[in-house]
Amino acid sequence: MSLGGRAELQSSSWIVDYSDEDLTFFMVVFRNFELAAATLQELRDHFPGSRVVVRSDGDPDPRYSVLHSCYELDYRSEERLFPARHGAAVVQRMFEIYLEQPTAYLFKIDPDTAIHRRFRYLPAESSMFGTVQGAPDYLSIQGGCLGFTRDAAERIANSRLLLLLDRILGDKRADWPSHLARFAKRARETGLASFDWSLGWVADEIGIPLIDFLEVYCTYGRVVSVPVEEKDTYAVTHPRVVSEASIKDYLQVRELRQRTRTPEVRRVHPYAAE
Repeated sequence: MSLGGRAELQSSSWIVDYSDEDLTFFMVVFRNFELAAATLQELRDHFPGSRVVVRSDGDPDPRYSVLHSCYELDYRSEERLFPARHGAAVVQRMFEIYLEQPTAYLFKIDPDTAIHRRFRYLPAESSMFGTVQGAPDYLSIQGGCLGFTRDAAERIANSRLLLLLDRILGDKRADWPSHLARFAKRARETGLASFDWSLGWVADEIGIPLIDFLEVYCTYGRVVSVPVEEKDTYAVTHPRVVSEASIKDYLQVRELRQRTRTPEVRRVHPYAAE
């Protein structure tokens, strides 16, 4: 049952005057030190003053402490929560840490996310945003770069719905095309939870709009290679691994996006009064 209506895919208002201090970036790491180090270097090159949280999901690798000192991270070494037996507890934990020091925006990124430049604009209205995926009845944002306005993050966290997913899936309610079916499929295939599909489900349940954010291009299972001459097309892409097989997919998406006019922006800030 949807409590707030279907998510939307467009926005009519954007901001361009944000600062580094308006953004929090959140990354979960587990046995991927080298990828994380490369992404964090890029992140600090372009967002030197933003809050960056790195949460080790049960990985005791001592090298992460070096990243902590090099990149001024809020580093958390915590218990393993990503296995699907915990439902979406790993996602709820992200919001709990973020809300200790909330900023106007939260971005969840992966260790293999590539940061090419700063965002030229950001949504001004309450939303979850990034590269939209799925089908009309079960849309989500691809998890390589998943953005939230502060109020959207607060609503998701306060709903506590993410902590119900283990029980819902146990009741076998995920046997039809839906967010829950995609979550269950990933759990069966990898043994892991899904940020994408758990958050898509919660957004649908409580009526948080989804925005296809053209500053980001993220895929799953098909890596993207952006030609050097077009490196400024996107601020963020995912995954960073380059493959010839990705070029056709990239060119198709680029062609579609070039048909879409870059949105007009307005200089307002959703938390200017704070």
